[in-house]
Amino acid sequence: MTRSQHVLTGILILLLGMAMGMVLLVWRAGVRLPDPARVAITEITRVAAPESTAVGPATYTDMKSVAMQVTPTVVYIEAEADAVPVDLESDRDPSFWERLYPGTATTIGSGVLITTDGHILTNNHVVADAISGTLSVALTDKRMFPARVIGTDPSTDLAVIKIDGGPFPSAVVGNSDLVTVGDWVVAVGNPFRLRSTVTAGIVSALGRDVAIIDDRMRIESFIQTDAAINRGNSGGALVNARGELIGINTAIATENGSYQGYGFAVPINLAVKVARDLIEYGEVRRAYLGIQIVSVLQDRARDAGMTTIQGVDVVNVVRGGAADKGGLRLGDIILKVDGMEVNESNELQARVAIRRPGEVVRLEIWRDGRVRPVSITLGGLENNTMRRWADGQ
Repeated sequence: MTRSQHVLTGILILLLGMAMGMVLLVWRAGVRLPDPARVAITEITRVAAPESTAVGPATYTDMKSVAMQVTPTVVYIEAEADAVPVDLESDRDPSFWERLYPGTATTIGSGVLITTDGHILTNNHVVADAISGTLSVALTDKRMFPARVIGTDPSTDLAVIKIDGGPFPSAVVGNSDLVTVGDWVVAVGNPFRLRSTVTAGIVSALGRDVAIIDDRMRIESFIQTDAAINRGNSGGALVNARGELIGINTAIATENGSYQGYGFAVPINLAVKVARDLIEYGEVRRAYLGIQIVSVLQDRARDAGMTTIQGVDVVNVVRGGAADKGGLRLGDIILKVDGMEVNESNELQARVAIRRPGEVVRLEIWRDGRVRPVSITLGGLENNTMRRWADGQ
């Protein structure tokens, strides 16, 4: 082959490479893969704490007014994410193009407007994989807004995103401490891209730990409901019969990938604390007691001289930590945190998670055959040693 032929061949290869690059760019911009969507200081309007959780029969049956009140505050979230890499060990033979470039996929979810200036509370797994610049939000009136991530918290599977403009409708935040099993609830979200879907049910259980959050420091104390929740509901609203936001719908327990009667929501008291931290500091400022705990079982209660099986047992105290400084001892049984009973490890973990470092928690403990009060100033997870000894870990 002559010198000129070598040169022409090189030019031809270069042109072919440029052409293939153009094809790939156009393909990436235009192709969408199947949807893999999953069910991972600004003023927030909170309702004044009612003296009672009682709600009249007429309010329970009038779900129409609740739906009208809440639906405008729940938004549809969409983003582009890198597609799941092709599994080269699977039985299906991927195409040449799938091997070369997996492309992107559209992810969807829901969110709740918690401020009139556009802060939206949603799930971390709805936005965590979003490609920069592709996150968008649609309101119930069909207005579309670009959105940006303010902060995320994988430990609770929560995130805050922001749209500009307003004023926007915002949810009235209730008090999840007042939620009881059997309460009527309404779930609002966008399952399977069915915008502004409303379902109703009851609270089935409280304090559920279903090990669904994939994070070493996970905090799970879910509200369980039988209100229908499906893929796309993630980040949506769970409200009570007064229309007050009591939870952020996060997950389902299912064997077929769709609703089977078990939905789970992050309690709003925890969600709002996380949201405030993300808005004000860009990260969650997590408090800690500096103990390891286990739930009290029958034998432990009998050995401790208790007449009922309750509380959580302190099985380790971090030397120099908050609990140690506050006088908590190995073998103490914690019965209440700030007046709220704790009978499972995750319940205590959730009670501490709604507080900030430096705040004081008031405990009721069982020691030497009687109930004693203990006040502890919470520490912060400021180093790796304390992170290893975080409550319940």
